[in-house]
Amino acid sequence: MGGVRQFCVGWREGALKQLINVYKFQAVRAAGGVLSDLAGIRLGDYRGLVVPLPTIRRHIRERGFDHTRMIARGLALPCVRVLRRARNTVQVGTDAETRKRQAECAYAIKGQISPEQEYLLLDDIWTTGSSMKAAVALMQKTGAKRLAVLVMARNVSD
Repeated sequence: MGGVRQFCVGWREGALKQLINVYKFQAVRAAGGVLSDLAGIRLGDYRGLVVPLPTIRRHIRERGFDHTRMIARGLALPCVRVLRRARNTVQVGTDAETRKRQAECAYAIKGQISPEQEYLLLDDIWTTGSSMKAAVALMQKTGAKRLAVLVMARNVSD
């Protein structure tokens, strides 16, 4: 992802892994505030519009909230929803090639993209990077010139 600033809070291990797991899989909302705080520390004085990668509807219903949007809204930056889910595919447990194919058609643009604006795409976990790479490519294709990405954790095996 040449030319795209990249931020990562940490490796998906230890306390960060546990924090993300209780947030995503046990719907412990308070963990989202801690994740937002950690993201804010990692971003420092970064300024831009935060674009959370959209969560599939089934997971929002199961948790009772959109976990990436909740982290984004906890940051001291404006949050916009210029991406929407075009397909509701589940990536957990799939191989890298399947993840890539699914991600390439997972998102669509909702609203206008401004070439002058800087956008920070946010996701929780970077496993293969397929979701983030697909979202970046779509944003660039529709006119975004200034992009950055933030993931809460990256898998240790990467």
